[in-house]
Amino acid sequence: MKILLVGEYSGLHLNLKAGLEKLGHQVTTVGFRDGYKQIPIDIDLNTSQPFYIHVITRKFKLLKLTRTLKNFDIVQFINPFIFNYFPFRKFIFKKLIKNNKKSFLLAAGSDAYFWKYGRTYLKYSPHEEFLKFDMKKTTFYMESEKSFRFNDFIAKRVKGVIPIMFEYEVCYKDNPKLLSTIPIPINVHEIKYKDNIVVDNKLVVFHGLNKYGFKGTKHVEEAFECLGKKYPNDLELIIEGKLPLKEYLELMERMNVVIDQTSSYSCGVNALLALAMGKVVLGGAEPEGLKSLKIKSSPVINIEPNVKTIIREIEKLLTQKNEILEMGKQSRKYIEEYHDSKKIATQYINVWNAAQ
Repeated sequence: MKILLVGEYSGLHLNLKAGLEKLGHQVTTVGFRDGYKQIPIDIDLNTSQPFYIHVITRKFKLLKLTRTLKNFDIVQFINPFIFNYFPFRKFIFKKLIKNNKKSFLLAAGSDAYFWKYGRTYLKYSPHEEFLKFDMKKTTFYMESEKSFRFNDFIAKRVKGVIPIMFEYEVCYKDNPKLLSTIPIPINVHEIKYKDNIVVDNKLVVFHGLNKYGFKGTKHVEEAFECLGKKYPNDLELIIEGKLPLKEYLELMERMNVVIDQTSSYSCGVNALLALAMGKVVLGGAEPEGLKSLKIKSSPVINIEPNVKTIIREIEKLLTQKNEILEMGKQSRKYIEEYHDSKKIATQYINVWNAAQ
């Protein structure tokens, strides 16, 4: 099949492309490289021009692409708001949907459904801390009725909406276009596994700095402050990030434990990459999240958005230093079994083919 993947978040479409190509499909990715992460992409919509020229150039680029990106068997949008700052965004979506055979929308990242229903359907969510720390506002444009109508406009015109985890599945549960949840793909063979060795009896614990509020970094900071004072000779605690993906993976190589986001039911790309590298991961592993992905058990240590759970789990790991190596092996095995990009690509093909 000839497949077009539109938009990028943390390498999700990049990894899916790798899996699809292993199955013999022809895949093109188009988008904005996800900011500072600089994700590789086939058709890059960014330019190196000054901002005001860049905005105009990007508009013409998009309009031109709507005329050339035709006759794909599948077009998949990673999010309804990938062209958010364009007054003709509806036109772009309508053209891409019309000019290609089947179109699908992922439920991934922030969208209006997640903002409208997330705080209602989830026992905890990142919304409030995202507003407080990241946006420094009391409201977000995704909460507006206008945003929801646009989100719904796109959802109604695609063949189906595919969630990447429970958090999005539950927000779309009443939408007739909802399809099966498919796990996030990881190109396992491109991620180097390394035995998880605790050097000099000191556990290295890492939290990647990205969206401070959304990821729950405040809770991690407070936990690290307490743990650092209590175990200065047993722990090395690191918070760092906002790096290109390649540099970020290099930084993670020496870590024993990685703390992902604190307000999630499931694992995002960051946590999955860490698992593939053989790290012990603290993050989202709620029963609902595993059930949504049809996974019976996970090596991920589930945490909640509070300091006590983070401290408790790190202290427990301090008593299990001799088990870290084996825990890291189980992390890698889990990714190979449930998130390998070729296996996930097969799930996408099945869902795409079944949709009428």
